[in-house]
Amino acid sequence: MASAPVFSSAPPFLPRNEVRSPVAQAVALAVTVIIAIRVDLQFSLTVGGAAALVLLPLWFGTAVRNRWVRLIAVLAVTATASGVLLTMINAANHTQVAFDLAARAVSILQLAAVIGFLVWAHHVTSLAKTSVAFALGLAISIPLHVSDDPNLWRFTLSVPLGVFVLALCSLTDRLMLTLGVIAGLAVIGLLNDSRSNSAFLLLTGVVLIWQRLSVVGSKRTRGWGGVLSIAAAGGLIAMLLQSAILEGYFGEVTQARTAEQIQRGGSVVVGGRPELAASLALIARYPFGLGSGIKASYDDIQAAKSAMAGIGYDPNNGYVERFMFGSGIEVHSVIGDYWIWYGLAGVAVVLAVLILLVSAIKRGYVAGALTPLLVYLAARAFWDLAFSPFDSALRLWPLTISIAIAYATYSFSHQRADLDVIAPTRGVRSQAVMSP
Repeated sequence: MASAPVFSSAPPFLPRNEVRSPVAQAVALAVTVIIAIRVDLQFSLTVGGAAALVLLPLWFGTAVRNRWVRLIAVLAVTATASGVLLTMINAANHTQVAFDLAARAVSILQLAAVIGFLVWAHHVTSLAKTSVAFALGLAISIPLHVSDDPNLWRFTLSVPLGVFVLALCSLTDRLMLTLGVIAGLAVIGLLNDSRSNSAFLLLTGVVLIWQRLSVVGSKRTRGWGGVLSIAAAGGLIAMLLQSAILEGYFGEVTQARTAEQIQRGGSVVVGGRPELAASLALIARYPFGLGSGIKASYDDIQAAKSAMAGIGYDPNNGYVERFMFGSGIEVHSVIGDYWIWYGLAGVAVVLAVLILLVSAIKRGYVAGALTPLLVYLAARAFWDLAFSPFDSALRLWPLTISIAIAYATYSFSHQRADLDVIAPTRGVRSQAVMSP
């Protein structure tokens, strides 16, 4: 999709139905914090989501002016309808779970609503203030979402504290300070067996360095060539990190778990995410989807188990029956979940998010304005698309997608890597980004 010019001196655009009074700004920031805290009500509806829906008359006019918000909203509604239709079709030979049907409809529609609200919050406050408010909400929510796992850093602290710290770092363009913070968080993560999160942090640091070096380079190095270089850097970091772990630099527990996963599946990804094999098996059985309110049949579970056993994983350990297929279907992958729950409409949602993230990264990179917060969130989102359950990914997706929308459509006042240089402006719908 075409996007507005990268740089613009135009003043922020204020739609007719939009006000920037102190009350409106306070409401925008307060509800943003509440959205991030994620206090559940019923059927996946949260207090923050309910507040955003109640305030719909405030933000709807602003949000629908953004083409990405419109697209996500249309796809969310389409996916919801598809999930219901597929459930009705497959209920003839499967058990229907009414709670899952309702919860998954609410989940995806609520996501579209809170994204619209956050885009409105960008306008009445700023991208920087909205991002920090969301990050603050994540930090505040830590006592409410403490994991039962004894590894407190990996499962409870690493993500909310990391996002909060990186949001603060994104308010300044002080590269050395940011790199020091990123290195500290990555080392703490590696010492606590948080390998993937540390990899995302290290990739963030490399991207920021590469961006700073390429600002003075040619347009080619700041276009698709530079973006592909970032992808290559991600692969290289993964290889170097794996080698360091296997050498025992980050403790025996991390070393042993990594070696076991490589031995089992041939790679850390396959061995560590056996649910991927189950996803592919179910998608092969139901290429058009199964339904958002369907429980897997005995034959479905056996097909998933066979696929998992085929990569060296023992599926007869209770995890498959309890977590993946206990009440509904959860294949530990946003792509897999959406394909199975919502069918091809769910795939369209995932593709739209993927294109949005790539567009945001490229446009921010061309402008020399990528911040540590966007890079980290985008790296996590790419991983979540393939390897995380949607309920887990949903914790960060409202912030991730709303920031990506900002980078894909707003203007940058100048080449500087902080959130304050990005602001909604009079969008020119058909003009292209600066030539790569």
